[in-house]
Amino acid sequence: MKQFLKVLTRIILIVCGALCLLAALAFLLVANLFKASPGDIREGNESLRQIFISLDMPPEKVESNGKYQFEGGGLDFYVTFSDEVINSNPVLKESPNLTKNRLKVYVLNTGDISYHSVEDNLFNHGLFQFLEEESRKYFQEIGKKSNPSYFILSWQDQESLKKGIAFYEKALNLVDIQDNSATKRIDTVTVKPGKEAEFKQLIQDMDAAGLLKQKYK
Repeated sequence: MKQFLKVLTRIILIVCGALCLLAALAFLLVANLFKASPGDIREGNESLRQIFISLDMPPEKVESNGKYQFEGGGLDFYVTFSDEVINSNPVLKESPNLTKNRLKVYVLNTGDISYHSVEDNLFNHGLFQFLEEESRKYFQEIGKKSNPSYFILSWQDQESLKKGIAFYEKALNLVDIQDNSATKRIDTVTVKPGKEAEFKQLIQDMDAAGLLKQKYK
C-alpha cells in the first residue's frame, strides 16, 4: 500500500509539473502573439523618427516595447524630445499625450504609422474638433455645402500637416481649453473673450491656405 501511494504521489507530481510547464509555454506563446516583431518595432521607430524630422521636430529617441494591448489592440510608441524642441513647438508642449519629454503615439499596428496617426496623437482632440466645427460653420456662412459624413480637417501628408500645425499653434493662443481628462471626456474649448474676430480670421486663413477640404470619414 505504501509503495502504491509513493508511485501515485510521483505520478501526481509529474502530472502537475507537466501542467505547469504547459501553462508557462502557453503564456509565452500568447505573449508573443500579442507582441510586434523586433523588425517591425525597428521599422516603426524609424518611420516615426523620419516623420517628426520632416516636421522640424527631430526626436532624441523613439522606442516601443512592442506589446499589443489586449483590449482594443494597438501598441504605443514613445518619442523623446529635447527641451529645446519642445519649447520651440507649442503643439508639442501643449499636447495631452506629452509626459515630461516623451510623446506617446498610439497606433493600431506598426504598418499604420503615418502623418495622420501622428496628427491624431499630437493634437488636443478637443481643440481639433472645435476647429472642425468652426470650419463647418464657416462653410455654411459662405454658402458652401458641408457634408456631415466628411471631415473638413484632414492633414495626412507632410505639407498639409506642417501648415496645419502652424495654424493650430495660432489657435492655441486664441482659445481656453478646459481639461476634462478626469472624467474621460473630450476637452471643452471656447474662444477667449475679445479674440472672436481673430479666431474667425484664422479659419478664413486656413481656407485660403487650402487646409479646409472635405474628405470622407
